[in-house]
Amino acid sequence: MRRILLLVAAALLFGLAPLTPRLDVVPGALLLVSLAVLFALAASGTTSALGITAGALGAFAFGVIAPHSPAVGGAVMIGLCFAERTSRVRSKGPRGLHLLGAIVVGAVAASLAQSFVGAIPALRAVAVIVAAVLVALPLLIDADDPVAHALEAAASDLTGPVAASLATGAELRRTVDEDLLDRPMTAPVRQTWISLLKLADARTRLARSRPAPPPSGVGEAALRSPALAVVERLDARIADHVAVLTRAYAAVSTAKAAEASLDDAALRGVEMAGESFEHVSQAMVDDT
Repeated sequence: MRRILLLVAAALLFGLAPLTPRLDVVPGALLLVSLAVLFALAASGTTSALGITAGALGAFAFGVIAPHSPAVGGAVMIGLCFAERTSRVRSKGPRGLHLLGAIVVGAVAASLAQSFVGAIPALRAVAVIVAAVLVALPLLIDADDPVAHALEAAASDLTGPVAASLATGAELRRTVDEDLLDRPMTAPVRQTWISLLKLADARTRLARSRPAPPPSGVGEAALRSPALAVVERLDARIADHVAVLTRAYAAVSTAKAAEASLDDAALRGVEMAGESFEHVSQAMVDDT
């Protein structure tokens, strides 16, 4: 579904972006920024400040550079629109390849779309579709899940049990299959992930603004403060969220496995067919 949204956003971008110079300054700029931000969000697969900012910067760069060089303008715009996703590619080599691929396909796609801007509608539509397919090629390189990436980043900023809980949540997010969830469970589970992200963000902000909790020992009661109580509460809530999500996915996986083990209609059908053929064969042997 996300790939289809990306193709639609790319088709709109390369279909309409070359036409923005024909509009007045303000409508043209608004249209270009809207198209680039839409494409950046589709490329990210999530709503993020980095994606929106990068999309807006890409639109600005394209508007400035494209009148002189559509290829360079397209390369900068698409490279920036994929910036958020590039940051989530976990390995250094694939991350560089992802960035380079986004720049190259952006240059080729923009040149192609600009070359056919004055062609007949059918030919121009083909050029736009080809451009949209080209800019989707960076999706062939796997990127980390946005939620897992955010949880892992929070875990790297913290220490102790809460860091382990967040790391466990990140790994859980990478390994689970969201399609296993039934429709009634989808919304509560999604909301639980959102709550976990908010807790992780609050915990990291608190850790950056205050020193680490004092070690246990004599005088610990005197050293306690409301901030430390909040830290403990956040740590407990984070652990609870990760535990609940783990149990939920384990229960769903178990239920699906049990359902698959009970679905033996095909097996029984083949078994009955085999027995029928055996009886027919035996009857033919008896007749002879």
